Amino acid sequence: MVLTLAMLQPVGPKGGGATTTAAPPADSSSAGNQAPPPQSTLFLLAPMLLVVVFMLFTSRSQKKKEAEVRAKLRKGDKVLSQSGLIGELIELDERIAKVKIAPGTNVQMLVSTISPFESAPAPSPDSDKKLADLKDAKAAAEKKG
Repeated sequence: MVLTLAMLQPVGPKGGGATTTAAPPADSSSAGNQAPPPQSTLFLLAPMLLVVVFMLFTSRSQKKKEAEVRAKLRKGDKVLSQSGLIGELIELDERIAKVKIAPGTNVQMLVSTISPFESAPAPSPDSDKKLADLKDAKAAAEKKG
């Protein structure tokens, strides 16, 4: 809820006793008691409305991408659950997936909580050469020092 200073109204003291403050003027043109013009409310709500619309579109596109990835899952694929379990997909229907997480241990998971598991790529021969070069450079620096 957004509060502006124009929305706040002065409140008199509690109790039935006499007050020491003067009564507000009867003049209706005082600026402190007037409501803000409707345009200022529109200017406050416009950025919030844009953020809400943006969030709706991004969440929709994200859900579509996730659904496409899950549609590509096949029996025997490695999958990763949101809780971090890695297993082999045994069976898949619209809502529930059966996943083998250990020999003789099958669990049922919601399809919305699994995604394909992509293990780290194997090191390429080029990276092995770079690692060997680094080791050689380190050994040469230790001999000098």
